[in-house]
Amino acid sequence: MASLVAVIVVLAAALVQAAAAAAKTYIVGDSLGWKVPPGGVVAYSDWASQHKFMAGDILVFNFTGGHSVAIVSMDDFDACNTDNVTNVKLNSPVNYTLNSGHTYFICFYDDHCVEGQQLAVTASAIGSPTSSPAPWSSPSGQSDNNTPLPPLQPSSATRVVTTSFLISIAFVITNLC
Repeated sequence: MASLVAVIVVLAAALVQAAAAAAKTYIVGDSLGWKVPPGGVVAYSDWASQHKFMAGDILVFNFTGGHSVAIVSMDDFDACNTDNVTNVKLNSPVNYTLNSGHTYFICFYDDHCVEGQQLAVTASAIGSPTSSPAPWSSPSGQSDNNTPLPPLQPSSATRVVTTSFLISIAFVITNLC
């Protein structure tokens, strides 16, 4: 029985590690980075259409001074309205972990949004979506506006794999006993 427990522990560790590795990291705009795109509004929508985003994936916004990353509502995204921006990141790189659903990013400087520095992303759920906002992070782990970061949530992939693993283990133990 002790050897069965050891096998279960090893399998659990391997599955949790595999789930964590399933999340992908995307550099927003690839070599373009996060700036006013020379191609206008279509540049970032074209970039996003080339990827299939999942909850737990990480977007990395790389930029130099004079830009920002802010999350806005769909209406504010469509209108490039910066009046309701509450959580702005000013220091690059900015990492954003996606939750399932739609997320809208803009640069709030000058007319950057109107000139095409905006990104809409839809992330598919792997399991049940998380209800809390996704965490922001910067290289130092500090928020630019000293707002406390929400607690990190396990990715949906980890929850699904862990649940599947537990069901599988229960099945194995039931059949062995």
